[in-house]
Amino acid sequence: WVLLSPCRRRKMSTNSTDVEANEETPLVHSASDADSTEESQIWDEMDRPWPATFERSISLLSSPIIGAEEVKHFTKSPKPGNMPLAERRRMRAPQTPDGTLLRPLIRNKSMDGKTNILSGDSSNLDFKQTKDSLRMQSNLVPLAETQREQTKKAKEAAEYRARILKQQENSKQDEARLSPAFNKEKKSVMRSKKHKADTEKVKKDLDGKATTAQCVFNMSNILMGVGLLTLPYACKVAGTLGGIVAIVCLAFITWRTSILIGRSLNGDCRPLSYFDDSPWKTPLQPGSTPEARMRKPISGFPDIAREAFGDVGSFLLACILYFELFSCIGIFLVSMGDHMHTLFPSHPTSIYMMGTAVVSGVPVILLRTARLLSYLSMVGTVATICVVGAVVLSYLFEGDITERIASTVTDTEPPYHEAFRVDGLPLAFGLVAYCFSGHAIVPSIFCSMERPQDFEKVVNISFSIVLVSCLAVGLSGYMMFGDFVLDQVTLSLEQNSSAEFAMTILTYLMILTAFSKLTLTMFPLAIGMEEIFAPYLSTERAVETVSILIKVVLLFAALLVALYVPSFSFLCSMVGMICTMIVSVIFPAAAYLRLFGPKLGYLESLMYWCFLLIGCAIAVIGTLLSVG
Repeated sequence: WVLLSPCRRRKMSTNSTDVEANEETPLVHSASDADSTEESQIWDEMDRPWPATFERSISLLSSPIIGAEEVKHFTKSPKPGNMPLAERRRMRAPQTPDGTLLRPLIRNKSMDGKTNILSGDSSNLDFKQTKDSLRMQSNLVPLAETQREQTKKAKEAAEYRARILKQQENSKQDEARLSPAFNKEKKSVMRSKKHKADTEKVKKDLDGKATTAQCVFNMSNILMGVGLLTLPYACKVAGTLGGIVAIVCLAFITWRTSILIGRSLNGDCRPLSYFDDSPWKTPLQPGSTPEARMRKPISGFPDIAREAFGDVGSFLLACILYFELFSCIGIFLVSMGDHMHTLFPSHPTSIYMMGTAVVSGVPVILLRTARLLSYLSMVGTVATICVVGAVVLSYLFEGDITERIASTVTDTEPPYHEAFRVDGLPLAFGLVAYCFSGHAIVPSIFCSMERPQDFEKVVNISFSIVLVSCLAVGLSGYMMFGDFVLDQVTLSLEQNSSAEFAMTILTYLMILTAFSKLTLTMFPLAIGMEEIFAPYLSTERAVETVSILIKVVLLFAALLVALYVPSFSFLCSMVGMICTMIVSVIFPAAAYLRLFGPKLGYLESLMYWCFLLIGCAIAVIGTLLSVG
């Protein structure tokens, strides 16, 4: 579980003190330093501008296999009252017209029961709540629980000491029976222990870091989501050649913008392989020497926007990112409704949408079970592999079945395949763009790598795998079903494939996939909204209550979108042309030009300006044509 997780984890510094345990001094285990570090990070992250929780929460989507402890950390709500603005609002005394501060009123009860109102200094008030006092209050435990814990630790200390004494006694008895070569054997054992300790130290230094192969797997899994289901339909609306053009062009553009994101995070426009050290461990100051990086390294997607365009740019980008997450929830509801209707056509799709929304609300709203979410994160990976295999194998074994489908449909005439359709290109580009979305999670993968210098190699291999898979699914599905293919190829497989039992299982798997993705996507979106309200709340219980209300509102709003626009292909196309074009094409190119424009060559700058123009054209013209 740990090895396959590339989610960004911070090293937890541990300070241990060896204490000799005996009956008089019980063996006391203090709270985990790792837990306290995580708590400190959650307290401190709110000192940064919104969205401070984005990188932590979006890491929930960056790996198909996530440990339960990581899930618990990624889904934690912001701390209440944890911003300087909130502190000033709580602690500031009333002001006079001339701007001076009035001394706050102290209500002091006298011996006769009367209340005296005095003027005093606010610095001496017991109810003064600063960040430190809030932290201290959050760690308070009841006295009875503390006493039980101390008794338990004393008992453990006595058992530990007895066990150590018994081991020493057995060791002395063994030494008495050993041969004269005992000293050599003892040195050999010590060398083995030292080697083992050194190995464990190296592993500890690399703890939480992913290898190149793991990052390739994770990035490929992020790019190949439910967008794969629409690729045969994209080939239908734009023709075989038009679908290929859309897939190849957007694969090239998003491949290059992924590299631009990595270089922006690294703080230099040169290839990452040029550097031998990690961007966060380099001894060289930015810009000090030609070998040093030009700028300070960055660790988050909104931080790139803040570095390039200031707080306003970061705010606007965050709004688009959260809108994309919200739109994906509506898409997952439509997908579940369509697949449920295919299995049980006796009820309309809207009924299934509402039912799945209610069922999805249980894990999203009532439960925050880390182990359940860690299992759900695997479902999407299994489904992606099954979809690619099912579509390609079905075409290889059954071939073109358009004639068979046409015999059951009236008013259809050949040909059932078109080479090129100009009027369908905008919709096709939107569908393909949605398939290549996921750039917001790229920084999490970059920060999780053992060797960030290999990031461009990871991107090259990942996009090669994704491009081959997209072409295989898109062409196989369209050549098999032709113009009869539906906007989700799994629906066509369920209705027309001869392997009925296997396709039924695949349909159920797609329902489970949409359910798991909806559940996981809700948490980053909800935490980002909680961050807005947390400064004005005083207790964690209030934060939890607001969190539930936020999730209910978001789920209900996404359901309304799904009911109003119950078209999977149209929603995917709109998200692709608006959100994906901005996040994955326009923003990376614009930020890179803003950060390193004077350092770039003429041809390179021209290429990135072309990316900007292409992204804007598809986002504006494609949206208008598709809506029209």
